[in-house]
Amino acid sequence: MAIEKIQVKILCGPTAGNNESYYKTFQVPLENMTSVTNVLQYINENLDGGLAFYMSCQRGLCRGCLVRVNNKPVFACTYLVSGDIVLEPLDKTIVIRDLVIK
Repeated sequence: MAIEKIQVKILCGPTAGNNESYYKTFQVPLENMTSVTNVLQYINENLDGGLAFYMSCQRGLCRGCLVRVNNKPVFACTYLVSGDIVLEPLDKTIVIRDLVIK
């Protein structure tokens, strides 16, 4: 049986030499009970080690992992993924790097 894959489109922040944000798209395997944080960890460990994101408590208490998923604010550590997603920083105007804001 083939593992289901989802498309994850992430708004990445400006980099050295590029002052504009841009989207990167990844194909990620979807397993049962996969959170946004699990998706980000998979991308970081297997596809793009330079992707920046924040995680801490893993229980939705610290509020540090708030992101937008399909334009809806959610906690990355507790929001379960069920299909293709677009990930963006919570506030696009104060991006430090990728999904990290100040």
